[in-house]
Amino acid sequence: MSRYGEKDPATDDQIEATARRVLEEIAAVGTGTEVQLDEYIAILAKYRRTCEKRSNYKEAELVQHVLKQLRLEEENRHVYALTQQQELERQGLEEAHTLEFQNFNQIWNEKIDSFEEHQLECEAVMLEHHSMELTKFHGSMTAEAPKKAKFSKDLLNLRKIQETLAKQKNYVEAQKVKIKGDRLESIELERINRDRGDRYAKKESQILGRHRQELLAMRKRMERGRIELERRRKKELEMLLQRYNNVKRGLLGQQNIIKAKTGNMLLKHAANKKTDGSGSQAIVTSMNSGTFGPGLKKKADSSYPSATDVVKQIQQEVAQQHGMAGEVPSPTAADNSGTLPPV
Repeated sequence: MSRYGEKDPATDDQIEATARRVLEEIAAVGTGTEVQLDEYIAILAKYRRTCEKRSNYKEAELVQHVLKQLRLEEENRHVYALTQQQELERQGLEEAHTLEFQNFNQIWNEKIDSFEEHQLECEAVMLEHHSMELTKFHGSMTAEAPKKAKFSKDLLNLRKIQETLAKQKNYVEAQKVKIKGDRLESIELERINRDRGDRYAKKESQILGRHRQELLAMRKRMERGRIELERRRKKELEMLLQRYNNVKRGLLGQQNIIKAKTGNMLLKHAANKKTDGSGSQAIVTSMNSGTFGPGLKKKADSSYPSATDVVKQIQQEVAQQHGMAGEVPSPTAADNSGTLPPV
């Protein structure tokens, strides 16, 4: 039953009355987006055939003109809806790409921050170990008991002469020899202490040099690890952009095919004077039959996915893709092997 309260009008009078109400409604409120044009077209097409049976060709011509305008309006609606749907598809793709790019940057920023934090921790541990080693060396140097000084033969001879003169009660000469021996002993003690200090300074310099080499080697391994991390980030970014460009080209190509076939079918239908249906109905029928191709076949009552739906789908895919992204390369691993483990 139609919204005009009549169930399949069978008589010409009923058809004419219904058509009059449709024409009056069109004249009063027009053909806005809320109007069901297919119902108007069906009613007026029946009335036009009734006019043909009655030989009322003038009325039939007027109805035919209204039908043409209604079909054109329906086709315009179809083209507008198609344009809006394709715009939503492109917008959904851009929003999905932006979301994926943001997630990509967030994940990789976290990886790099974690790498740098672990690098600082490793440097701090190494510096602390070096400091403890140096402190232990200084302690051992301070606590080490000085060895018995080994004096020269000249000093030992002077001490023997000093003792001999003292035993001979020749104290004056013994005092002179003692002063000379003390002077020589002071010089030799100064030389012995200087040699001992030089020996410890050399050991300390060797320790500090080894510490510098160890720290430099670790930083070089860290830098190689950072370069490898940046290389992998660049590679994954290139893959992300390539995937986006491939999807975008595929989407635009599919949309261009749909627009081209839609335009061709509307032109062919406009030249067909034997049908009362609009070009939109012909397009829907063609899409249902697969004429547009298996990838473009859609049900008549279906709609293109909204941008929100596309973004939600991408969010789920991104979460699944990066949920188990693996371990971040650590400086510890780099220290042991010289290379970074895979993420």
